[in-house]
Amino acid sequence: MAAHDTLTSSLTSFVYYLAANPNWQEKVREEIRGPGLAPDDPLPFDRLDDLVLAEMSFKEAMRLKPPVPSIPRRAVRDFEFKGFRIPAGTGVNVDPLFTHHMPKLWPEPERYDPMRFSQQASRDRHKFAFVPFGGGAHMCLGLNFAYMQAKCFTWHFLNKFRVSVASDYEPGWRMWPIPYPNDGLLVTLAPVTRQGARASTRLT
Repeated sequence: MAAHDTLTSSLTSFVYYLAANPNWQEKVREEIRGPGLAPDDPLPFDRLDDLVLAEMSFKEAMRLKPPVPSIPRRAVRDFEFKGFRIPAGTGVNVDPLFTHHMPKLWPEPERYDPMRFSQQASRDRHKFAFVPFGGGAHMCLGLNFAYMQAKCFTWHFLNKFRVSVASDYEPGWRMWPIPYPNDGLLVTLAPVTRQGARASTRLT
């Protein structure tokens, strides 16, 4: 499951939230359009850091649908947490799905809002409020590679397609062991051409 399935899950939820929030989809599409670059050109390595809105939008999708909803761990020594004594050897879980929806950390937690990840909004947030890759000594080694892959995907996907969903559509998400839409995610893709012509294709 590591790396491949978790990234696939994250990109699936990312596509859904872009489809359901066309204003953000257009903001990200505008960001990825670089001067002198054709839609079929590869994403230049030196442009990765320019895709700030793409990364913020991807992070917000992972906040809402963390690719690993629960992270099992075992206490290596006795410790106390919020008045509870936890003996060494006790199985414990870190639950990003719960943490990412705590109203005191994320006002209106069910709302898709990539601006939560702007520098200003992130400045005073607890460092473990957002943990789709875990944290501490065991944080996922593929974190930066995942962001790079997500930006490459965004580059190719939004340069070629507009994605939409029906106004009343809400996929039923199976959250365990990783998030997956039960219906496969029903979206409509409209190819983006240089002339602005569009043709729709129904995908599942």
